[in-house]
Amino acid sequence: MKALLFTGLCALFIASLPGCASINIDRAAERKPSYAISQNTPSQLQKLAFKPEPGNPQQSSFVLLDSGLDALAARLWLAEKAEKTLDVQYYIFHGDKTGALVAGALMDAAERGVRVRILLDDIYTHKHEADIMALYSHPNIEIRLFNAFHFRGGNPLIQLGQFMRDDRLNRRMHNKLFAADNQFAITGGRNIGDEYFVAHDEFSFVDLDVMASGPAVAELSRSFDRYWASEAVIPARALPGYKLARHRLPELKAALRQKRIELEDSDYGRELKAMQFEQRLLSGELEAYAGTAEVVADPPKKVEGNLHVSELLVGQLSGLGSDVKQETIVISPYFVPGKMGLDWMAHMRARGVHVRVLTNSLAASDVPVVHAGYAKYRKTLLEMGVELHELKPLPNAGPRKTRIIGSGSSRSSLHTKSLVFDRRKVFIGSFNFDPRSAWLNTELGLVIDSEPVAQRVAEMAERAMDPLYSHSLALKKTGQQAAIVWSSRTERGENHSETEPNTGWWKRRWVDFLKLLPIERHL
Repeated sequence: MKALLFTGLCALFIASLPGCASINIDRAAERKPSYAISQNTPSQLQKLAFKPEPGNPQQSSFVLLDSGLDALAARLWLAEKAEKTLDVQYYIFHGDKTGALVAGALMDAAERGVRVRILLDDIYTHKHEADIMALYSHPNIEIRLFNAFHFRGGNPLIQLGQFMRDDRLNRRMHNKLFAADNQFAITGGRNIGDEYFVAHDEFSFVDLDVMASGPAVAELSRSFDRYWASEAVIPARALPGYKLARHRLPELKAALRQKRIELEDSDYGRELKAMQFEQRLLSGELEAYAGTAEVVADPPKKVEGNLHVSELLVGQLSGLGSDVKQETIVISPYFVPGKMGLDWMAHMRARGVHVRVLTNSLAASDVPVVHAGYAKYRKTLLEMGVELHELKPLPNAGPRKTRIIGSGSSRSSLHTKSLVFDRRKVFIGSFNFDPRSAWLNTELGLVIDSEPVAQRVAEMAERAMDPLYSHSLALKKTGQQAAIVWSSRTERGENHSETEPNTGWWKRRWVDFLKLLPIERHL
């Protein structure tokens, strides 16, 4: 009771600070219902969409987007071709050059009369609130924020109010979805931003999306509708300053047009245009694979907590391991198995299933605190017979569209989230193999039953596991002690190390300290 009183007093104090404002409660409750259109609605994309055979009505088609340029080109193509609706759901939507390009494409679609629904997690929106509200003022664009923070403004002390609400700060919408006319949809690991589309000069993510067409898209659209109607979302017009910001729409349109012109005139823009996405897609150069798929998604009310594991995406995924007979490949940039994950892998190992894991090395990881959570499990996993591979921080090695399992820049970090089961089924989505994805954030993905798709993802993983690109881990026993040995290869020959490769003493000590902290449930 005292803690609640203290929190309330702090909130009142913060609300009284200069520059502090809060969302409009009445407007926050105004959520007009809207839904995905029927897949029978005529449109250009409806003509191009995959049509299942009469004998297999649940079959869809899938195009793997392992190139950052293709991943961006696919989204721009959908925005350009859409005639009826665009549904966009993201954890991060940056305002950088590729973010501006996507936002401009959404604006152009709205200008053509397309209904654009944008659903964003609220964790990073404070940087772009004015633009968000200006976009929302367009008659064909509606923007909603998931698990929005009550207090807004530029005063740093305002953030104290958010930390008083650990459930609000910690429970985020991590889903990624881009759907057009309910005919094509993209989901996977990528947010919207330069580092996800190999447009960043210094850093990029190695990532994977899948573009689906067919009945699977209708299921993805139903997932979007559930979030769109959730009580966990508010319309952007509830943000303070909306009445002023909406007058910025002409200025924002002009700024987006200028940014597009600048990007098109850059080396990156010319590479993007040269991808000729539509031509390659329609000619079959970008191969589409047939199969069936199940949408796996957390319910929006996961942010309230207290759901049974069977209601969560992690529960749906864990059940898939029981049918595996030969091999499971786990690809996760942030890999902290926890007790549930250890038990899951131990159960498979006891049945003779080969379990292989690809994650980031410490040198490649963009979140060292998560690496500390993973490091505590390495010896146990190796003793269990799990095969561990840690991706090196790959340098820029060639054209943006031909790199290992995706694309790299001057330094790359794994961001792909996938599970391959017996090279027959594959999960592609937003779920990291860690406690945060399992219990805190909401997640989304597809479990695709297609041997060609599963085989291709497995081959991507194996290329990344090559000693040129990753370290393989093993235990070296000396008496009663066991030390981890990292082995890899360079052009000069084989390398073996008993310390985290390519890292300094201070970074390793920092990770050792982080291992001691009781923070695993937040990782």
